[in-house]
Amino acid sequence: MQVIISDYRQGIKQRKEMKKIIRYFLLGVAAAILFLIATIAIFLAVFDANEYKEDLSELVRKQTGRELQFHGDVDLTIFPALGMKLGAVSLSNPEGFGAQPMIKVKQASISVDMASLISFAPEIDKLVMRDLEVNLITDQSGRSNWEDLLRESAPAEAEETEKAPDEAGKPKGGPDFDIAIAFGGLDLQNIKLLWLDERAGSRFEIVDLDIGTGRIEPNKPFPMTLHLDASASGDLDIVFDFESDVEYLIERQHLTFDNMALKLNEFAVNGRVALSDFAKPTPALRFDLASPNLDVDALLGTPPAADTGPQASQPQAEAKADEDTRIELPMETLRDLDIDGKIAIAQIKVQNLRLQEVDIKVQAQNGLVSLKPVTLNLYGGKSEGAIVVDVRSASPKYGISETLSAVQVGDLLKDYSGKARISGNLNAETNLSTSGEWLSELKRNSNGTIKLAFLDGALNGFNLRHSIDSAKAKLRGKEAPPKQTLKTDFSSLTLSGVIENGVFRSDDLDLKAPLLRATGRGSADLNNEVVDYLVDTKLVGTVEGQQGDAADELAGLDIPVSIKGAFADPKIDVLLDELLKQRADEEKARLKAEIEAQKEELRKQLEAEKKALSESKEIEKAKDKAKKKLEDKLKKLFD
Repeated sequence: MQVIISDYRQGIKQRKEMKKIIRYFLLGVAAAILFLIATIAIFLAVFDANEYKEDLSELVRKQTGRELQFHGDVDLTIFPALGMKLGAVSLSNPEGFGAQPMIKVKQASISVDMASLISFAPEIDKLVMRDLEVNLITDQSGRSNWEDLLRESAPAEAEETEKAPDEAGKPKGGPDFDIAIAFGGLDLQNIKLLWLDERAGSRFEIVDLDIGTGRIEPNKPFPMTLHLDASASGDLDIVFDFESDVEYLIERQHLTFDNMALKLNEFAVNGRVALSDFAKPTPALRFDLASPNLDVDALLGTPPAADTGPQASQPQAEAKADEDTRIELPMETLRDLDIDGKIAIAQIKVQNLRLQEVDIKVQAQNGLVSLKPVTLNLYGGKSEGAIVVDVRSASPKYGISETLSAVQVGDLLKDYSGKARISGNLNAETNLSTSGEWLSELKRNSNGTIKLAFLDGALNGFNLRHSIDSAKAKLRGKEAPPKQTLKTDFSSLTLSGVIENGVFRSDDLDLKAPLLRATGRGSADLNNEVVDYLVDTKLVGTVEGQQGDAADELAGLDIPVSIKGAFADPKIDVLLDELLKQRADEEKARLKAEIEAQKEELRKQLEAEKKALSESKEIEKAKDKAKKKLEDKLKKLFD
């Protein structure tokens, strides 16, 4: 019992001592805080930062030869934050770059929250900056107006690198307390930047940059807004607005932009973007985005398509024959990509093509980059396809598959190139693969299959019927019929074939058109951009209206039509020699058949005459025999 009582008394004594220690500690902290406040108050009362402006300007002048000018007062604040407010300041350009300042700011302020300072974990309050102007210039000799500042700061930078961190990860010689990562945020308005390269003749200018955030704390989301108005030489004007809830999880290295709304000129997109694994060369990317409208041509300045006509396009096609283009992909970057996302675009315009309801699923991992599936509506029809890029080997490989349904191909081609060589309702299936870095390689290594089916359309640029009638007139020694619209209407046109090493081959062309039918075979060489095709055409009826003639003379004949030459302007020729040869062969066969028929008729007549003669002789013999028998009977009777 005595032991228990003794322990109890000892416990009471210890608790009393602990209370004393805590009380003295709190009193000490309070005294320290009061002393700190008093010290700061005295400092602010007796310290005038404006007295040192001239000294600082003189120091900058000696070190750099530039003028640092203060156009306003430097104010210090104590509550609710300890900080400094800087009035207008400017830093001049070095000699040879004009009188305009290199850097100019109207107002800047930064402070440290008093509560965090008292707790020995200073936290920077909101950084405020107004009307900052930065002018970066490179002259004709290649000298820039910031080179001297970099040279002057190099020793200081080297000094900083020598301060290696200690075991706790803090720089040696640093303070005993940490500055908190959290701070009040950014309030930057009307920032301007000029980047002028006189030697290259290029100019980039940020006319207005505004950045605002809420309070930024680790592992907590904060709102962010950004506005950018910029222009560059080459008539590139950019107005960029961004708004999002930003969250960075330090332990997981995960950055998220949620409720994001981004607008670039007329292009707007919203959704969610997440980045992670920042230790990798390329962070992992996840996104789910949607856009009501995307005009790629407006962003890139693509001119509208124009119909230059076949005559103008031929020299361009010949010029391209000797050219080659390298499509150099960032192979290492693509191999490091880790992407999984999707984007939906209600309307998109690219290369003057107008597409709707575009949905794209994007994935990239371990050197395989795929856009699969890619679904969209275009020109009255639908498309579903996939694009795969394989960069796992030394040379990139490509795979493309696409299915088109009920696409008005004439409208599509006219928007894309300004002219439509074929129109109609298109259904198609395409599966292609290729590899290489040069355009010539991609053509040469292309392999796959193509199926095309056109309904209720026309071949524009030539009139097959008129070409045949012209050949017929020449065959008969008459004048060619009057020129007509260069157009061949058809009810259906189907074609399929195989691409091997850049050469497309097909032998199943089937064309059904008013009063004619056509089949064909041949090839299209993508490497040299030339076509070599032979079409066998048959007239299946008559047409009035071309000098009142009928097509009976050529009806049923296989009329060969050669299509040869460059893709841009192939030569279409009705082969009169083949037609005449076919006509002569058929006439010869007809005459031969008639002669054979006449011979057979004569033979039959001779056979009949022979038979008749033979029968006549038999009759005479029978008569003679009967007569002789009668004479013998009479002779016996009278004898």
